[in-house]
Amino acid sequence: FQAHNPATNISYTMANDDKNLYLIIQATGTDDVNKIVLGGVTLTIQKAGIKDDKNGISITYPVTSAHMFFFLGNKKGVAPDTSAKAADSVMEHNNKILEKNCKIIKVAGMKDFDDNISIYNEYGIKAAGLFDRKKAYNYELCVPLKYVGLSTNDAAKFTYHIRLNGSHALEGSIFIIKDPNAGQRMQEVKGQFMDAANQQAARLAAPTDFWAEYTLAKK
Repeated sequence: FQAHNPATNISYTMANDDKNLYLIIQATGTDDVNKIVLGGVTLTIQKAGIKDDKNGISITYPVTSAHMFFFLGNKKGVAPDTSAKAADSVMEHNNKILEKNCKIIKVAGMKDFDDNISIYNEYGIKAAGLFDRKKAYNYELCVPLKYVGLSTNDAAKFTYHIRLNGSHALEGSIFIIKDPNAGQRMQEVKGQFMDAANQQAARLAAPTDFWAEYTLAKK
């Protein structure tokens, strides 16, 4: 990967050939992965070279109404199964969930495009996200240069914005203890659990993003 961004905690590479722009992202942290699958990644391209999404062209993937959540750690007190068979099993299980629910790409700023298009669209806009054996989430996006008004003939420089949108469903979520008859120790344990749940919900709901510049490689 060409870069690691600390604000979003992702590693990524942007590249191009004479026809397409490519963005590859890898996320390994549980919260970072779940933020992506719950709210998607939005790539906004601003040809004018300014930090302004309003007039930019943006592509968001994945777009889903499913409340997916992936636990990527190991169970406390249980020795992890590090065999290749176990890794394959976890990877295949998680990827089946993604393949079932992540079939929509959202576009904005592209003339004559619907807001939502299928991953099987006829435009050549391609997006995919799958886990590998190490539980890393790998996101790939391919956008034809003609749809974002770019060309390798002039080796144009543009500003891009990468945003992990976070989960709107968790925004403002507050978990509380609903058992007033529990003992003091149980109240404390439940309170600690709820505090941790609230903190995680806040992390998953909050968007993280960054801006950078890219110059197209010439044909």
